[in-house]
Amino acid sequence: MRANGGTRAKTLVNGVVLCALGVFVMEAPLRARAAGAEEQPPYDSTVDTVFDIIHESDPTTFVCMEYAGRGARQIWDKRVDGEPVVDAFLFVARYNDGTSIEIAINPEFETEENARKEALRYAAPLGLLPTLLREGVQRFSVHMGEKGFHAGTGQIVVYSGTADKRSDHSHLEESLFHESVHASLDDEHRLSAGWRDAQMRDGRFLTSYAQRSPEREDLAETALFAYAISHYPERFPPADTSDTLRAVPNRIDYIKQLLPPHQAIFHKVRDAEACRQDAK
Repeated sequence: MRANGGTRAKTLVNGVVLCALGVFVMEAPLRARAAGAEEQPPYDSTVDTVFDIIHESDPTTFVCMEYAGRGARQIWDKRVDGEPVVDAFLFVARYNDGTSIEIAINPEFETEENARKEALRYAAPLGLLPTLLREGVQRFSVHMGEKGFHAGTGQIVVYSGTADKRSDHSHLEESLFHESVHASLDDEHRLSAGWRDAQMRDGRFLTSYAQRSPEREDLAETALFAYAISHYPERFPPADTSDTLRAVPNRIDYIKQLLPPHQAIFHKVRDAEACRQDAK
Protein backbone atom coordinates (compact mmCIF):
# COMPACT_ATOMS: atom_id res chain seq x y z
CA MET A 1 0.00 0.00 0.00
CA ARG A 2 1.39 3.39 -0.93
CA ALA A 3 1.61 5.97 1.83
CA ASN A 4 2.73 9.58 1.69
CA GLY A 5 4.38 12.20 3.81
CA GLY A 6 6.84 11.87 6.62
CA THR A 7 5.23 8.91 8.34
CA ARG A 8 5.94 6.54 5.48
CA ALA A 9 9.51 7.74 5.06
CA LYS A 10 10.17 7.42 8.77
CA THR A 11 8.85 3.89 8.75
CA LEU A 12 11.01 2.91 5.81
CA VAL A 13 14.19 4.40 7.21
CA ASN A 14 13.54 2.97 10.64
CA GLY A 15 13.15 -0.39 8.96
CA VAL A 16 16.64 -0.01 7.55
CA VAL A 17 17.99 0.94 10.96
CA LEU A 18 16.41 -2.13 12.51
CA CYS A 19 17.94 -4.28 9.78
CA ALA A 20 21.30 -2.71 10.47
CA LEU A 21 20.99 -3.54 14.16
CA GLY A 22 20.11 -7.08 13.20
CA VAL A 23 23.23 -7.31 11.06
CA PHE A 24 25.43 -6.77 14.11
CA VAL A 25 24.04 -9.91 15.68
CA MET A 26 23.51 -12.11 12.64
CA GLU A 27 26.61 -11.48 10.54
CA ALA A 28 29.07 -13.17 12.90
CA PRO A 29 28.80 -16.75 11.55
CA LEU A 30 29.22 -15.63 7.95
CA ARG A 31 32.12 -13.36 8.79
CA ALA A 32 33.82 -16.09 10.78
CA ARG A 33 33.43 -18.54 7.93
CA ALA A 34 34.66 -15.99 5.37
CA ALA A 35 37.72 -15.23 7.49
CA GLY A 36 38.79 -18.83 7.18
CA ALA A 37 38.12 -19.11 3.47
CA GLU A 38 41.14 -19.81 1.30
CA GLU A 39 39.99 -17.62 -1.58
CA GLN A 40 39.18 -13.95 -1.22
CA PRO A 41 36.41 -12.25 -3.23
CA PRO A 42 37.40 -11.59 -6.86
CA TYR A 43 36.09 -7.99 -6.71
CA ASP A 44 36.14 -5.18 -4.18
CA SER A 45 32.64 -3.91 -5.02
CA THR A 46 30.42 -3.80 -8.08
CA VAL A 47 30.36 0.00 -8.07
CA ASP A 48 34.13 0.00 -8.67
CA THR A 49 33.89 -2.17 -11.79
CA VAL A 50 33.71 -0.79 -15.33
CA PHE A 51 31.20 -3.18 -16.89
CA ASP A 52 28.54 -1.39 -18.95
CA ILE A 53 25.81 -3.99 -18.53
CA ILE A 54 22.68 -1.86 -19.01
CA HIS A 55 22.72 0.49 -22.02
CA GLU A 56 20.75 3.69 -22.50
CA SER A 57 19.64 2.31 -25.87
CA ASP A 58 18.08 -0.83 -24.38
CA PRO A 59 14.27 -1.21 -24.59
CA THR A 60 12.57 0.85 -21.90
CA THR A 61 9.19 0.91 -20.22
CA PHE A 62 9.36 4.65 -19.47
CA VAL A 63 6.39 6.55 -20.87
CA CYS A 64 6.17 9.96 -19.23
CA MET A 65 6.77 12.03 -16.12
CA GLU A 66 4.22 14.40 -14.58
CA TYR A 67 4.75 17.29 -12.19
CA ALA A 68 2.73 16.78 -9.00
CA GLY A 69 3.49 20.07 -7.23
CA ARG A 70 5.32 20.64 -3.95
CA GLY A 71 4.94 18.51 -0.86
CA ALA A 72 6.52 17.77 2.51
CA ARG A 73 8.66 14.65 2.41
CA GLN A 74 10.90 13.23 5.13
CA ILE A 75 14.04 12.00 3.38
CA TRP A 76 17.22 10.60 4.86
CA ASP A 77 20.22 12.80 3.99
CA LYS A 78 23.76 11.52 4.55
CA ARG A 79 25.10 15.07 4.35
CA VAL A 80 23.47 15.94 7.69
CA ASP A 81 23.23 12.39 9.04
CA GLY A 82 19.56 12.94 9.62
CA GLU A 83 16.09 12.75 8.15
CA PRO A 84 14.84 16.29 7.56
CA VAL A 85 11.41 17.17 6.20
CA VAL A 86 11.78 19.12 2.96
CA ASP A 87 9.27 20.89 0.72
CA ALA A 88 10.18 18.73 -2.26
CA PHE A 89 9.42 19.14 -5.93
CA LEU A 90 7.31 16.07 -6.70
CA PHE A 91 7.01 14.16 -9.96
CA VAL A 92 5.37 10.89 -10.94
CA ALA A 93 7.19 8.72 -13.49
CA ARG A 94 4.92 6.30 -15.35
CA TYR A 95 5.90 3.08 -17.12
CA ASN A 96 4.04 0.95 -19.65
CA ASP A 97 4.03 -2.14 -17.43
CA GLY A 98 1.77 -0.31 -14.97
CA THR A 99 4.46 0.67 -12.48
CA SER A 100 4.92 4.25 -11.30
CA ILE A 101 7.43 5.97 -9.03
CA GLU A 102 7.21 9.21 -7.07
CA ILE A 103 10.38 11.25 -7.59
CA ALA A 104 11.07 13.80 -4.85
CA ILE A 105 13.64 16.49 -5.62
CA ASN A 106 15.24 18.48 -2.80
CA PRO A 107 14.16 22.17 -2.93
CA GLU A 108 17.85 23.15 -3.12
CA PHE A 109 17.43 22.68 -6.90
CA GLU A 110 15.46 25.95 -6.60
CA THR A 111 13.16 25.90 -9.64
CA GLU A 112 10.62 23.50 -11.11
CA GLU A 113 12.59 23.51 -14.36
CA ASN A 114 15.82 22.46 -12.64
CA ALA A 115 13.98 19.86 -10.59
CA ARG A 116 12.25 18.43 -13.66
CA LYS A 117 15.54 18.13 -15.52
CA GLU A 118 17.10 16.32 -12.57
CA ALA A 119 14.12 13.98 -12.15
CA LEU A 120 14.23 12.99 -15.82
CA ARG A 121 17.85 11.88 -15.39
CA TYR A 122 16.53 8.97 -13.32
CA ALA A 123 12.99 8.44 -14.60
CA ALA A 124 14.24 7.18 -17.96
CA PRO A 125 16.98 4.76 -16.76
CA LEU A 126 14.64 3.38 -14.09
CA GLY A 127 12.52 2.24 -17.03
CA LEU A 128 15.39 -0.02 -18.15
CA LEU A 129 15.25 -2.09 -14.98
CA PRO A 130 13.31 -5.36 -14.81
CA THR A 131 9.73 -4.90 -13.67
CA LEU A 132 10.50 -7.07 -10.63
CA LEU A 133 12.95 -4.44 -9.39
CA ARG A 134 11.06 -1.31 -10.36
CA GLU A 135 7.67 -2.32 -8.95
CA GLY A 136 9.02 -2.27 -5.40
CA VAL A 137 10.29 1.32 -5.64
CA GLN A 138 7.66 3.69 -4.27
CA ARG A 139 9.76 6.81 -3.82
CA PHE A 140 12.99 7.95 -5.45
CA SER A 141 14.59 10.98 -3.78
CA VAL A 142 17.39 13.25 -4.98
CA HIS A 143 19.73 15.55 -3.03
CA MET A 144 22.69 17.55 -4.27
CA GLY A 145 26.16 16.44 -3.24
CA GLU A 146 28.48 13.47 -3.64
CA LYS A 147 27.45 11.04 -0.94
CA GLY A 148 26.93 7.37 -1.74
CA PHE A 149 23.54 6.17 -2.94
CA HIS A 150 21.44 4.30 -0.40
CA ALA A 151 18.11 2.51 -0.25
CA GLY A 152 15.64 0.78 2.03
CA THR A 153 12.43 -1.09 1.49
CA GLY A 154 10.39 0.90 -1.03
CA GLN A 155 12.73 3.83 -1.48
CA ILE A 156 16.01 4.96 -3.04
CA VAL A 157 18.00 8.11 -2.23
CA VAL A 158 20.69 9.45 -4.58
CA TYR A 159 22.99 12.47 -4.80
CA SER A 160 23.35 14.45 -8.02
CA GLY A 161 27.14 14.88 -7.87
CA THR A 162 27.66 11.16 -7.42
CA ALA A 163 25.22 10.52 -10.26
CA ASP A 164 27.34 12.80 -12.48
CA LYS A 165 30.44 10.72 -11.80
CA ARG A 166 28.68 7.42 -12.40
CA SER A 167 27.11 8.71 -15.60
CA ASP A 168 30.56 9.74 -16.82
CA HIS A 169 31.61 6.08 -16.48
CA SER A 170 28.36 4.70 -17.99
CA HIS A 171 27.57 3.21 -14.60
CA LEU A 172 24.45 5.06 -13.46
CA GLU A 173 22.05 2.35 -14.62
CA GLU A 174 24.06 -0.34 -12.84
CA SER A 175 24.01 1.70 -9.63
CA LEU A 176 20.24 2.08 -9.87
CA PHE A 177 19.97 -1.68 -10.38
CA HIS A 178 21.91 -2.28 -7.16
CA GLU A 179 19.75 0.14 -5.15
CA SER A 180 16.53 -1.23 -6.62
CA VAL A 181 17.48 -4.69 -5.35
CA HIS A 182 17.60 -3.20 -1.85
CA ALA A 183 14.26 -1.45 -2.37
CA SER A 184 12.40 -4.35 -3.97
CA LEU A 185 14.02 -7.67 -3.00
CA ASP A 186 15.83 -7.27 0.32
CA ASP A 187 12.77 -7.53 2.51
CA GLU A 188 11.76 -10.93 1.14
CA HIS A 189 15.05 -12.49 0.12
CA ARG A 190 18.23 -11.25 1.83
CA LEU A 191 17.53 -13.17 5.06
CA SER A 192 15.48 -15.98 3.53
CA ALA A 193 16.32 -19.61 4.21
CA GLY A 194 17.03 -20.20 0.52
CA TRP A 195 19.48 -17.30 0.24
CA ARG A 196 21.26 -18.16 3.48
CA ASP A 197 21.57 -21.78 2.33
CA ALA A 198 23.11 -20.59 -0.95
CA GLN A 199 25.59 -18.46 1.02
CA MET A 200 26.52 -21.45 3.17
CA ARG A 201 27.05 -23.73 0.19
CA ASP A 202 29.13 -21.19 -1.71
CA GLY A 203 31.34 -20.47 1.30
CA ARG A 204 32.76 -17.24 -0.12
CA PHE A 205 31.67 -13.89 -1.53
CA LEU A 206 31.70 -12.15 -4.88
CA THR A 207 32.89 -8.79 -3.49
CA SER A 208 34.73 -7.58 -0.42
CA TYR A 209 31.85 -5.18 0.19
CA ALA A 210 29.45 -8.12 0.39
CA GLN A 211 31.86 -9.98 2.66
CA ARG A 212 32.00 -7.05 5.08
CA SER A 213 28.20 -6.84 5.19
CA PRO A 214 26.76 -10.21 4.14
CA GLU A 215 23.29 -9.66 5.61
CA ARG A 216 22.86 -6.25 4.03
CA GLU A 217 24.88 -6.09 0.79
CA ASP A 218 25.45 -9.62 -0.48
CA LEU A 219 22.18 -9.93 -2.41
CA ALA A 220 22.47 -6.54 -4.14
CA GLU A 221 26.16 -7.04 -4.93
CA THR A 222 25.59 -10.49 -6.43
CA ALA A 223 22.39 -9.68 -8.33
CA LEU A 224 23.96 -7.32 -10.86
CA PHE A 225 26.53 -9.83 -12.13
CA ALA A 226 23.95 -12.63 -12.08
CA TYR A 227 21.73 -10.43 -14.25
CA ALA A 228 24.60 -9.78 -16.65
CA ILE A 229 25.38 -13.49 -17.00
CA SER A 230 21.71 -14.40 -17.47
CA HIS A 231 20.49 -11.62 -19.75
CA TYR A 232 23.49 -9.84 -21.31
CA PRO A 233 26.33 -12.39 -21.43
CA GLU A 234 27.88 -10.65 -24.43
CA ARG A 235 28.43 -7.55 -22.26
CA PHE A 236 30.23 -9.42 -19.50
CA PRO A 237 33.77 -10.71 -20.23
CA PRO A 238 34.13 -14.52 -20.25
CA ALA A 239 36.89 -14.40 -17.63
CA ASP A 240 34.66 -12.45 -15.27
CA THR A 241 31.78 -14.82 -15.93
CA SER A 242 34.04 -17.70 -14.91
CA ASP A 243 35.26 -15.88 -11.80
CA THR A 244 31.69 -15.09 -10.76
CA LEU A 245 30.36 -18.60 -11.33
CA ARG A 246 33.30 -20.11 -9.49
CA ALA A 247 32.86 -17.79 -6.50
CA VAL A 248 29.08 -17.85 -5.93
CA PRO A 249 27.39 -20.49 -8.14
CA ASN A 250 24.53 -21.22 -5.77
CA ARG A 251 23.65 -17.56 -5.32
CA ILE A 252 23.73 -17.06 -9.08
CA ASP A 253 21.23 -19.93 -9.40
CA TYR A 254 19.04 -18.34 -6.71
CA ILE A 255 18.90 -15.03 -8.58
CA LYS A 256 18.23 -16.80 -11.87
CA GLN A 257 15.03 -18.09 -10.30
CA LEU A 258 13.97 -14.49 -9.67
CA LEU A 259 15.05 -13.21 -13.10
CA PRO A 260 14.93 -16.29 -15.37
CA PRO A 261 17.42 -16.09 -18.27
CA HIS A 262 14.97 -16.86 -21.07
CA GLN A 263 12.01 -14.83 -19.85
CA ALA A 264 11.26 -11.19 -20.64
CA ILE A 265 12.44 -8.77 -17.98
CA PHE A 266 9.25 -6.73 -18.29
CA HIS A 267 5.77 -7.92 -17.37
CA LYS A 268 2.49 -6.14 -16.84
CA VAL A 269 1.55 -5.61 -13.20
CA ARG A 270 -1.57 -3.52 -13.87
CA ASP A 271 -3.07 -1.32 -16.55
CA ALA A 272 -0.82 1.68 -17.12
CA GLU A 273 -2.33 5.03 -16.15
CA ALA A 274 -2.71 7.52 -18.95
CA CYS A 275 -0.29 10.43 -19.03
CA ARG A 276 -1.60 13.97 -18.72
CA GLN A 277 -1.27 16.19 -21.76
CA ASP A 278 1.35 18.31 -19.99
CA ALA A 279 3.50 15.29 -19.11
CA LYS A 280 7.03 15.13 -20.49
